[in-house]
Amino acid sequence: MLPLALTRPGMRLKLNTVRICHRLLPRKCCLMTLVPDQMPSVPANEPSSERQQEVSRTARSSSRRWIFLSLFMVVLVVAAVWGRASLHAYRTSQFEVACRIAREDRNWTQLQEVAEQWTAWDPEEAKGWWAAAEAAQEQDEFEAMAACLGRIPDTDPNLAFALAEKANLEWAALNRPMDALATSERVIQLDPRLVETHSRVISFYAMNQQRIPMLRAIRKAVDAGAEPREAYTYLVMADVLAFTNGSELNERWMQASPEEPRFKIGLAVNTAMRLVMNQETSPTPEIIELNNQAKQQISLFLKEFPHDPVILTFLMNQAYRAGDIRRMEELLAMVDHQGSEDHMIWVYRTWYHTQINELPAAEEAILEALRLHPMSPLAHHEYANLLRLQQRPEVAKEQRLAAYGRDLRSQLLLLPTAVDLTTALLVQIQSYAEACGDSQIAAAIGRRL
Repeated sequence: MLPLALTRPGMRLKLNTVRICHRLLPRKCCLMTLVPDQMPSVPANEPSSERQQEVSRTARSSSRRWIFLSLFMVVLVVAAVWGRASLHAYRTSQFEVACRIAREDRNWTQLQEVAEQWTAWDPEEAKGWWAAAEAAQEQDEFEAMAACLGRIPDTDPNLAFALAEKANLEWAALNRPMDALATSERVIQLDPRLVETHSRVISFYAMNQQRIPMLRAIRKAVDAGAEPREAYTYLVMADVLAFTNGSELNERWMQASPEEPRFKIGLAVNTAMRLVMNQETSPTPEIIELNNQAKQQISLFLKEFPHDPVILTFLMNQAYRAGDIRRMEELLAMVDHQGSEDHMIWVYRTWYHTQINELPAAEEAILEALRLHPMSPLAHHEYANLLRLQQRPEVAKEQRLAAYGRDLRSQLLLLPTAVDLTTALLVQIQSYAEACGDSQIAAAIGRRL
């Protein structure tokens, strides 16, 4: 029986309803209860087997219609997709032919027009952007060329090459150094084997006096087996970076980004370093006056950027050379976490603690300096001084390393540029790196040699 809530007076259950109820019963129950001689007879007014067959035929016919409609829709979709793909391929072929004709005729204006139509129709097609970049290059439109190279889709297998070319334009012709740096870093992520891109990034940091990112960039290039030759020059000279064209480059970059602190500081420090060297060799009144002005400028920047490692290490070098312990203490107190990765700050900290006879603190500092940069000649020099005070036998080894490093630095300073590193000097740098325990650099030079 149905529940009372589902029945009404005079309501009769149809046969198919009874069947459904039977199917809901356990199979064993149906077999034991409905024996043949007890099967209920079908009332005359219930649907006959012919009616059931008709319903079944209707259902099968409806099912066939649905199958037909489904297949028809699938055919329509496939045809639409195929037609669209065919049209796309046809139009792409037309653009390719038009670009080839313009290229053969050296009609760069026509190539540019075709490429613009192509990229407007299909912005995801890399060939259109390559054609547009080529047309811009041939017409010396470097801004447009860089823009086109920047639109090459990520799916293009030559994306790293396109961005490397874009970075070269931003470094040189367009003078957009911060954009160039961002583009170059993306290139290195895509393909770390591109030596020229590593070279640009390393030299940029070196000219800014940014020792920390410079050394990181060198190590990253070495890991990729794509270090430029001049990287080894910078490794030996990292204690005090000095370049004849440092001021010029930072001034040029500052014209593009006047408010960028890195260029302001880079220009001031490079200029001050050159004036200090000039004053030592030819202390004319003009040089002395310019040097005083440079010092005033550095002091102003120190107030604006009191924790900047570039400013601090420059001033620490001045205090170190003058033997000014109190000034060194003041500067060391200004170091924050940003400067903790600069090995020279630890070298100067070593000198300070040694001067006030805090030898355990001095040794802790020098070991950190050598961990950050094992090839620091000045670090080995200060370590030798500390060991001498402690009367320890390792002093002889550190003295030799310090002398070796100073000699290498003197030879490198005589080179016309950092790139002009000779094979003989490279062999010496390998020997020095190995003696300093820098196996990464020693192995890399060995591969190069």
